[in-house]
Amino acid sequence: MGSDQSIEAESRDRPDITLPGQQSVLVTTVANVSKGPVILVIMSGGGMDVQFAKDDSKITSILWVGFSGEAGGAAIADVIFGYYNPSRRLPMTWYPQSYVDKVPMTNMNMRPDLASGYLGRTYRFYTGPTIFSFGHGLSYSKFYHYLVQAPKLVSIPLDKGQVCRTSKCTVHVHQCCRRNLQEYSLQY
Repeated sequence: MGSDQSIEAESRDRPDITLPGQQSVLVTTVANVSKGPVILVIMSGGGMDVQFAKDDSKITSILWVGFSGEAGGAAIADVIFGYYNPSRRLPMTWYPQSYVDKVPMTNMNMRPDLASGYLGRTYRFYTGPTIFSFGHGLSYSKFYHYLVQAPKLVSIPLDKGQVCRTSKCTVHVHQCCRRNLQEYSLQY
């Protein structure tokens, strides 16, 4: 399921962020007649409002694969059948359609404006409900993260020509199973 370049490409805007056409009806119908769990695979360049699928107990997994290319089918099968751990994180927030209905596309301000009712954009400023938040991701294992060491203050120069130095942060990641899996930790 998902989108293609007929609705999601340069100089083309989607009319909404739901699954196009009758895809949500098809997904719901398949889930209703399925004798086992359903895995929804979404191919798209951006987030989509799939709250209906999150709320459906028969749909046990939602896997976003972007636009995966010619080797995508084999890679998706490896994830679905457990040969590869889906350990990545979403690079964007998936908003509900109701958010998109309220935010004018002509306003690209990031911060919310309470006087006008503007909700703000991105994970930093929008505080309403989301389908999936920025950085969301699941794994076939459980990982525990412990912050070991981090600087109390990081100073970043803002003058032109100055180099931004790196800072060091140490995180201990513990996996609770014996499988050889990867975990990606986002740090900001």
